[in-house]
Amino acid sequence: MPWCERCDRFLNPNTVGSDGTCPSCGREIQPPSTISPSATGTTSTVADEEVKAPWHFWLMIAGVVIYLGWRLIEGIVWLVRSWF
Repeated sequence: MPWCERCDRFLNPNTVGSDGTCPSCGREIQPPSTISPSATGTTSTVADEEVKAPWHFWLMIAGVVIYLGWRLIEGIVWLVRSWF
C-alpha cells in the first residue's frame, strides 16, 4: 500500500496518480517493494508465496456452521410443532 511521507497517510492504489504522485501534495510516491526475504535467505515475490488461513479462522467457520445448523434444526422443530 503506497505511503505518502509528507501527508503521513496510506493511500489507496486507485487514488495515486497515473504518474505515481500523491493526489494531495503532488509528491512522488514509491509503493512498497514486492520482494521479501524468505526464511532461507533467498528472495521471492510475495505473489509466489501461498497464503494460508490461520487455524482459528477455520475454528470460527466450524463454530458458525454448527451454530447455524442447530438453529435450522430448531426452526424446523418449531414449524412442525406449530402446525400440529
